[in-house]
Amino acid sequence: MKVFNEHARHSNRVSKVLVDEGMRVLWLARTGWMQSGIPAAISETVAQHTFIASLIALDLFPKMRASGKAFNEAKVLKMIVVHDIHEGLCGDLPKWASERINKRVLEEEAISNMNLPEEIKMILKEYSLMKSDEAKIARLADLMATWRMAIYYKQLGYDVDDILKSSQVESMKLAKELGLVVEDL
Repeated sequence: MKVFNEHARHSNRVSKVLVDEGMRVLWLARTGWMQSGIPAAISETVAQHTFIASLIALDLFPKMRASGKAFNEAKVLKMIVVHDIHEGLCGDLPKWASERINKRVLEEEAISNMNLPEEIKMILKEYSLMKSDEAKIARLADLMATWRMAIYYKQLGYDVDDILKSSQVESMKLAKELGLVVEDL
């Protein structure tokens, strides 16, 4: 009985590694906002972005169900929660750098160096391949979260037109692929 209890005690633990890796992005400002002149004090962090993307996904779920698509809501939310976790190690790369390096290889290397649980690694791989509806819904929520923050910063008077336009166009394109009509945010 002692061996069983010892195993049960260890198998029910929260993954300290996963939580510690996630904590790295709590205060990591998103680079695009900083480069657009958004002050650090109000610049969205990677963790804030993840939270807003999660809320947007929750709003998208009824629309996806109404369109008749079968998908796994829990998997979508897991993807969103961890989709940028690697940025705690490699940072949120500026668009200029991302266009000049193989960003996917860098992100995969960061993930492989993070000692994440295997399930999380598999979810991140599926997200990066962007072939499943779950990955596409998670990506749509990600893009729409950026679009929404761009609207917010624009209303505050910041020049974020490039980010606003690109996130809007990408959101609309992916929404159409998923059979959704996305209204203005």
